[in-house]
Amino acid sequence: MLARLAENLFWAGRYTERAEDTARMVDVTYHTQLESPYGEVAMAWYQLLEVLHLRAAYGAPIEPVNVMRFLVLDADNPGSVTASIERARENVRSVRELVSSELWEAVNDLHLVLGDRDLEAELADQPYELFRTVRRMSMTIYGVASETMPRDEGWRFMALGRLLERAEMTCRLIDVRYAQLEAMSGPSQRLAGDTAEVPRGPDRTDFHHWIAVLKSASAFEAYRRRYRSSMDPADVVEFLLLERDLPRSVLFCLGGARRQLEALRDGRPSRAARQLGRTTASLEFRDVGELFDVGLQEFLEDVQEQIAVTAEQIADEFFHHHPGGALHAIATG
Repeated sequence: MLARLAENLFWAGRYTERAEDTARMVDVTYHTQLESPYGEVAMAWYQLLEVLHLRAAYGAPIEPVNVMRFLVLDADNPGSVTASIERARENVRSVRELVSSELWEAVNDLHLVLGDRDLEAELADQPYELFRTVRRMSMTIYGVASETMPRDEGWRFMALGRLLERAEMTCRLIDVRYAQLEAMSGPSQRLAGDTAEVPRGPDRTDFHHWIAVLKSASAFEAYRRRYRSSMDPADVVEFLLLERDLPRSVLFCLGGARRQLEALRDGRPSRAARQLGRTTASLEFRDVGELFDVGLQEFLEDVQEQIAVTAEQIADEFFHHHPGGALHAIATG
């Protein structure tokens, strides 16, 4: 497969995943704000921008309506839902001969549906319907790809991009949310650049905050089936990081990405596969208690850095240049 085509498929997977993740987290944040005081609302939107590495790009004071518009509609924000879907569509369009017609139709349908709707009005009146459309149609894209494409290089590059994007996003979600919840005690603090004081909220064990974290990763119902009524922070972190059977856990995603890399190389060793293997092993043989002992934030930041290194090595090995993208590029460019 030509390097250019492989790269387009890889990024089609990343951008589709990015659009779905962003839509879901904006939806959760929007519903959380309905029963929260203003200070906690502003903090929740601030945290979401931090998770997406878009706080600097947003730049303005935290106003929920403006943040939501920035994350969903802003064409100048390469991490917005509409921009991500547009890029995913262009990547798939450029490799029409390598994907099924059903997959192209699924991707194009999502783009056309959003283009036909008054998104400004929907954000103002019933944003949850818009978010649900993006989530469901994104999942349809995954399902169509799974059911209509042979497990050849094209499918594997798409899956690899999706899994790396998802692993990084889940890592960032845990990192930012845990850091903020751990710090939520004491007097009010003024967020840099913001006009409103944002109080530090309840203790990090707050039940509703951890529910929001789980829902942001589509893991709340699965978590409740496993842990019942417990909302212990250690259980939540363990579930999202180390659960082998949860499709959005970091371990699940990195393990899946490693298998795709090994298949693409026919089992031959590669720098990217070795790097991903080391990263996966650092999770696979850890106990969650050890992570708290050594420093959860430092560990999560190291995992994110290793995922970024893996993406660069994949670009070197398969695309013959650095990606210049990923979530890091949104924050820096």
